[in-house]
Amino acid sequence: MAMSLFSTRYILSALGETDFGIYNLIAGVVFLFSFIANTMATTTQRFISFTMGKEKETEIIGNVFYNSLALHVFIAIAVAVTVQIGGTLVISHLLEIPADKISDAYFVLATVTIGIVGTVITVPFEAVLMAHENILFVSLCQLFNAIIKFGIAIAVMFIESERLKCYAVLIASIPYIQLCAEWIYCNRHYAETRFSIKKITDFSIIKHIGAFAGWVMIGTTCSTIRNQGSSILLNMFFGVVINAANGIATQVNGVLMQFSSSITTAIRPQLIKSAGEGDQERMLSLTYVACKYPLILTGLLAVPLIVAMPTVLNIWLTEVPAYTVTFCRLLLLSAILNQSTIGMTAALEAYGKVKLVHFFIGLSFLLVIPAAYVLLKNGYPPESVIQCIVINETLAAFLRLLFARMQLGISVSRFIKEVGIRCFVMISISSIIDYFCWIYFPKNFWGLIMIGVTTLAVFSLLTYFIGLNKSERYKVASVLNRFLKR
Repeated sequence: MAMSLFSTRYILSALGETDFGIYNLIAGVVFLFSFIANTMATTTQRFISFTMGKEKETEIIGNVFYNSLALHVFIAIAVAVTVQIGGTLVISHLLEIPADKISDAYFVLATVTIGIVGTVITVPFEAVLMAHENILFVSLCQLFNAIIKFGIAIAVMFIESERLKCYAVLIASIPYIQLCAEWIYCNRHYAETRFSIKKITDFSIIKHIGAFAGWVMIGTTCSTIRNQGSSILLNMFFGVVINAANGIATQVNGVLMQFSSSITTAIRPQLIKSAGEGDQERMLSLTYVACKYPLILTGLLAVPLIVAMPTVLNIWLTEVPAYTVTFCRLLLLSAILNQSTIGMTAALEAYGKVKLVHFFIGLSFLLVIPAAYVLLKNGYPPESVIQCIVINETLAAFLRLLFARMQLGISVSRFIKEVGIRCFVMISISSIIDYFCWIYFPKNFWGLIMIGVTTLAVFSLLTYFIGLNKSERYKVASVLNRFLKR
């Protein structure tokens, strides 16, 4: 939902400064709820998947689902009330809105808040779908969401009056359509989601879910503070031009992280179920896989971008702000470092070992801000802020590996052998080849296409012969043989 608001920003900006000011308030509300929903989605999926691995009785799994649903309803209502009170104060005392538009602001705030309540309540059903690895239905729902939001964005342009109100009402209705679709589907296919309203007497499940979500939210909040704080520091010391460069780099990095996180999302249910079943060996194997495959995909996308970033930005932007190339390259490097141990976090969360990892890594995220401030205050260049983030991601990767070894028995030597050395060799070879391609290929769109095709071919070969171990190569060869026979 947040993405739909930001993707249609150019439409709403055409409505005038007043409506655009109201839009910014809506965007803030959406960001808050999306933040909470994403945290709760990770938490709920973990508990449902873990219970499915540990317990085979539908009634026990259903009890976890029901308690989770009740908790989501409570959180949605509580935060909605808080946002309504806070939003009312913001509209009354902070936003400069003409008297004839005040009623529109209150209406839109209430409508969007109601809509996002539906988004939060949908989370337990999505968690069940992911726990059952029903990626197809989840993807269809996401596709439906994207198509409807795009249609609404276009339709708003043809509405003569009350555009903002119509937009808010239409957007607010989407989560409830999705909630009904997922509710009906889950009710038909998964017995644990069939419930009757009853009094909750055992609050232990809610307590565990709440505590888990709290630690995850601490880590996520610290990451958000680091990223937003970096932007504020750059704006304070260097102004909007450098901040624009950082914004562009952040967008590029965000798109890359969305692609690579899809693999972790697919592996996470099996990893958590293995933890619930007590299958330590399979859990460890999946942990290495959850580190290696996202890192390979990140390298596949990041390496050609890092090498050819000047050309990419010259094609994408009319004017490239200063330092944009450097910022993009450094943030892509931080993404590679982040993905190298992301599977360790998934494994620790599978076993509920979240306190240490989220507290200490979150603390390291927060330390970036004072460190960057000291550097900028002493005359260091803008890229020193992003360099602090790269160093921070290196430290975070080390901490994930350390806590996984302490709490799960992860073998550091096996991780270095299975993930570190293999991926380092692949990324190094691909970087050298891409660099020579960038030098000799034309610096235009077709040159980028040629670099992309070359990277794909090189990375495919390197992945098969270096990235995969013997058993993984055997599985890939078997799949290819069946495909060729067909």
